[in-house]
Amino acid sequence: MTDENKFGEEAESRQWIGVDLDGTLAHAEPWQGFEHIGKPVPNMMKRVKIWIELGYRVKILTARAQDPDLAIPPIREWLKKHGLPELEITNAKDMDMIELWDDRCVQVVPNTGNPIGPNPEPYRR
Repeated sequence: MTDENKFGEEAESRQWIGVDLDGTLAHAEPWQGFEHIGKPVPNMMKRVKIWIELGYRVKILTARAQDPDLAIPPIREWLKKHGLPELEITNAKDMDMIELWDDRCVQVVPNTGNPIGPNPEPYRR
């Protein structure tokens, strides 16, 4: 598959912003099972609600979704409890993702492998 530049309303309607759950949208806490999700992170909740109001497509991108039968129902409950709509939940990126918000990401300069900004700590070579 190649990375094609697609333009227009149809292409824009497929674009989405990925938001990690644990440590990004919800406070990261020691693993207590699929049923336990930390308290909301206020700044991220506000940001996601604004994106939704502006018409952006937002997906929850979480490793928890590798076991969808166990992971997705508690995430849906958590979203509803905290005033978010029934967002798509996945553990996979695709070519339509335009941004990823995640506490574990290190952004790199395209085609260089060099991190943008200072090296993260701990720095793994």
